[in-house]
Amino acid sequence: MRKMVCFDLDMTLLDHAVKKIPDSALEAIRQLKGQGHLVVIASGRDMDNELSRPWAKEVEPDAIVHSNGQKVTVGQKVLKEDFMDSGLIRRLTEFAWEHNFCLGFNIGRKGCYVHDEIIRDRERRVFKEPDREFIPVENLFSHSFYAMALFGWNPEETIRAARLVEEHFPELKCPLFSRNEGADVIYRNVSKADGIRTLLEYYGMEEQDVVAFGDSMNDLEMIREAGIGVAMGNAVEALKAEADFVTKPIGEEGIRYGLEKLGLI
Repeated sequence: MRKMVCFDLDMTLLDHAVKKIPDSALEAIRQLKGQGHLVVIASGRDMDNELSRPWAKEVEPDAIVHSNGQKVTVGQKVLKEDFMDSGLIRRLTEFAWEHNFCLGFNIGRKGCYVHDEIIRDRERRVFKEPDREFIPVENLFSHSFYAMALFGWNPEETIRAARLVEEHFPELKCPLFSRNEGADVIYRNVSKADGIRTLLEYYGMEEQDVVAFGDSMNDLEMIREAGIGVAMGNAVEALKAEADFVTKPIGEEGIRYGLEKLGLI
């Protein structure tokens, strides 16, 4: 029976330690397609962004759930597209200034963040890359966004900022990245699972046909609702507790191992 196999990107497919998608994962995905299964990227990123597009090109998915379910595409066809309220973005930006945490989004290859010194420091530490170009935060108010992201100086500060946003903006939630290095800022009633439901309707499939792989808390709903939810070996413990199966870590061919164990390749 054909399955819809959904993969988170960061630290599920894309290994930050080596800044690439492992060859074993790409080969496993090719085999998966050869068996007639649908391949979906389900990411917190807008995969049409200039920084993310190359990874989508490598995987060549049948469909993409972008920005935690705010946008859903099949090829060039947009099935769903919901933007954050512009007034809310302005209020969030003022709140981040006041409470000293980084908040914003990427516009093309450029960063546009309140307190961008925080994300500059993170990118140097995590990705070992020199500063890319950052533009004034006022640009946030002239663009439309599906979601935002926040960062603190350290994991404890990130958790603090995420909780502050959730307390003061009850319409929002801030699922944390793995290792609590950052958090998505999205509407409370939105998730990757919503985007997957849009695809199930489009393809005429059922939730029991879904296999989902993830590593962090923005994957929680899709792991819970999938027919089979798979947590990476490097996933946060809270996600592992909800998964039907825990595969090996990303750096130990976790995608290939998981697909083989499930009999999909």
